[in-house]
Amino acid sequence: MGKKILIIDDEALVRNYVRRALASRGWAVTEMADGASALDLLGREAFDVVICDLKMPDMRGEEVIKRIRQGWPAVKIIVITGSVSNITSPIVPGVEVDGFLIKPFGIDEIRALADKAIGA
Repeated sequence: MGKKILIIDDEALVRNYVRRALASRGWAVTEMADGASALDLLGREAFDVVICDLKMPDMRGEEVIKRIRQGWPAVKIIVITGSVSNITSPIVPGVEVDGFLIKPFGIDEIRALADKAIGA
């Protein structure tokens, strides 16, 4: 069975870019535009990897990541950020993530991080 990836980003262009890069690998990719909807979906459906933007309106990525770690600790988390400083310190104190995509990022970077997170 193919691996399932959830992309959480308020920018449709970013979601589409990441989805296309990963769906071409045969993985099932779902897109969500906000953290609250994504958390609701995680409560109903299992995912292997979550790729989450930090800067989103309403619920910031830090809060989404914290809730994912609390509710679904086995899910791998890759963070999308525009700031290099975010990779030098924990996004949320005490919460580890499995990788970072620093904007602007390429398709090869997305695939490599997803491969690593999934264990492919």
